[in-house]
Amino acid sequence: MYVTYFDEVKAQPEQGQNSYWVGGICVKMDHIAGLEAQVNELSQEWFKSIELTVATEFHAKALYFGTFPFKGWKPDRRLTILGRLVDIIAQGNVVQRVYAKMNVDKLYVPEKAAEYAFAHFCERVQMLVGPTKTLIIGDMDAHQANQTIREFSQYRIKGTPWEYGIKIPSIVDCVHFAHSHHSRMIQLADVYLFSATHLWGVRKGEMADKFTEVLKQRDIGPQRYKIWPN
Repeated sequence: MYVTYFDEVKAQPEQGQNSYWVGGICVKMDHIAGLEAQVNELSQEWFKSIELTVATEFHAKALYFGTFPFKGWKPDRRLTILGRLVDIIAQGNVVQRVYAKMNVDKLYVPEKAAEYAFAHFCERVQMLVGPTKTLIIGDMDAHQANQTIREFSQYRIKGTPWEYGIKIPSIVDCVHFAHSHHSRMIQLADVYLFSATHLWGVRKGEMADKFTEVLKQRDIGPQRYKIWPN
């Protein structure tokens, strides 16, 4: 059985980000403890603690921009940590990666971008795990949980909501949520999605160029993805 951890990145047209993303990582249950241990090792190294708090959270945006808990840390130090986290995500025999990217400026109904992104994400997770079962757990801090739970319940009953939609029998139970600072796995999903969006070249400047070089040295391509509309 798998557990799939996901996060979202909202469209921000004023910053050149015209897509709504839902994506994350899919991991066999037997591998979760080992991945958590790898992230905890980083936490011990950099924070001198493995306690799960907001002060020991590896949040990609905070690392990239140098905000709490990384405020005052030099860029090269933050890039080193990002690279180490990406190394964990790049373990292809352990971590499988998946995302849905909705191009909001091309949608007939842009206000449905979040719904479409989550539905396509569920489809790709289904395709990824096949007949094996998975739970899905999202970042409580990033999404309106009630809306997602309601949409997902309909997908389980009726399939995804379009002519060529599919059934999603392998995603069991309801959508679960947890605060990211309570879950190393959600933190890895956050780092993955931040990295995936970065590769589309929205961000500019020296930090952006250096992070791009970090990512080019690792293979974090998705096993399943959807970009729509093309």
